[in-house]
Amino acid sequence: MSTTPEGRVDSLLDRMRALEDAVADLASRLTGLERRLVSAKDGRFAALYPAFEDRFRGSESDITGKLAVYLPDVDRLAATGGVLDIGPGRGEWLGMLRDRGVRAYGVDANAGFVARCRAKGLDVRQDDAVAHLRGLTPGSLDLVTAFHVIEHLDIEELLELVEAAHHALRAGGALLVETPNPTNLVMGACDFYNDPTHRSPLPPALIDHLFTAIGFAPVEVRHVNPPPGAPEPGTVSDPLHALLAQRLLGPQDYAVLGFRPDEG
Repeated sequence: MSTTPEGRVDSLLDRMRALEDAVADLASRLTGLERRLVSAKDGRFAALYPAFEDRFRGSESDITGKLAVYLPDVDRLAATGGVLDIGPGRGEWLGMLRDRGVRAYGVDANAGFVARCRAKGLDVRQDDAVAHLRGLTPGSLDLVTAFHVIEHLDIEELLELVEAAHHALRAGGALLVETPNPTNLVMGACDFYNDPTHRSPLPPALIDHLFTAIGFAPVEVRHVNPPPGAPEPGTVSDPLHALLAQRLLGPQDYAVLGFRPDEG
């Protein structure tokens, strides 16, 4: 250790930085622990949630059909880093990736879903998503996915998740989320609230902005999953009828795909 004043100052600064890093790591671990404690405290509905998914989300075959639209994104993005699925639920997406030969695993806080996925031979770990992402080597993942997860988070938790995914993704990798579409008024005013753990509908422009603010670029917004009987886009000629069809029979969900740009 240097005995010069400059050397002692440099040493103190190094120790302060190390202490700051340790405090940040501890805060992250405490946040994860707090979420797990809250989940345990609210365990009654958590225990019912797998059956709730069966009733309101749709059958596993229905969901598999809907998720197939994202397979081209996997084909162009997945490489040695693989895919991490946040909140895999019944495991439809992970099962599709396994069948496609894609390296993938999931993280879920719900013990029932973890057990259900493991029974299918899927790699799913019970953990807090943000703490898990922050603990990964920076730039180690090709793709992070989260289907119908972000509507369960408050704004700070949502930002933490997006930031943690940005940390874990390689340059050129992407974060893909899907969430209910409140521009469909039936979804935004009624069906969204079938799930009492939903917080509030998230407008597409908001999620687009948050991804961009965190550092994702480019960011794509896609409207998906029109309800049964919805007219094909462009087939309704009357402007008023077209507006009503868009607002009442428009896509029930939307997806946002954000890419982590090259730092150079």
